[in-house]
Amino acid sequence: MIFALLMREIKTRFGGHWTGVVWMLGAPLAQVFALVAVNTFLRGRLTRGTYDYAIFLIVALIPYRLCSGLWGQLMNGINSNVGLFNYRQVKPFDTLIARTILEVATDLIVFVLTLSILARLNYSPILPDSLIGYLGAWAAFILFGAGMGLMLATLIGPLPRLGLAIGLLSLPLYLTAGVIFSVHSFTSEARYWLLFNPLLHLVELARAAFLPGYLPLQGVNLAYPMMWTLTLWAIGVCMYWLRRERLAAGE
Repeated sequence: MIFALLMREIKTRFGGHWTGVVWMLGAPLAQVFALVAVNTFLRGRLTRGTYDYAIFLIVALIPYRLCSGLWGQLMNGINSNVGLFNYRQVKPFDTLIARTILEVATDLIVFVLTLSILARLNYSPILPDSLIGYLGAWAAFILFGAGMGLMLATLIGPLPRLGLAIGLLSLPLYLTAGVIFSVHSFTSEARYWLLFNPLLHLVELARAAFLPGYLPLQGVNLAYPMMWTLTLWAIGVCMYWLRRERLAAGE
């Protein structure tokens, strides 16, 4: 059933034509290279310390994009598939799993393509300093985004304005996560407040695992974002269990 839902999501997302594939992969690639171009050429930031700025940006930007994309896709993943729940074998949670698989696969492809292009342009480093550590950071981003998406998917019915609130919150989270710039140069007071953003911790850990010799911001740890992740999953699973019949009815 998951496979069938995944094929349906792929057909819907790609539009049943090769141009859909080009658009789906080309849009994030264009976004990535636009940010690289702006920060590298227009602002003259060719390097960040001993690293090419393009690599410094990419290793955090794409997993962060995956995380935020997950909660955006999952938030409406149940309501947009209500018609399928007339079939008993299709459960609301199945649609969330299918969307998660597609989102992860797409961003992994984008990440590999981006690194391949940067390798051809002689950017470095291309391979992570700690592969296990970097994969762990990706897993943490995925779990956080999926947990947030599950919670939102179960609450968006009784709280329709929640989507608007999350949309307003997304930009501040992105800007304070240190994705497109380093927060190391900020004042100690500013860094203290920024550390309340759990995604900042994951961004710093991802860069520490990929970039040789990179020192994460003091105070960064994995326990804090994992606490948030477990909380999101606990709320999401409990709400799903309590509202599973209403969710299947589109309420």
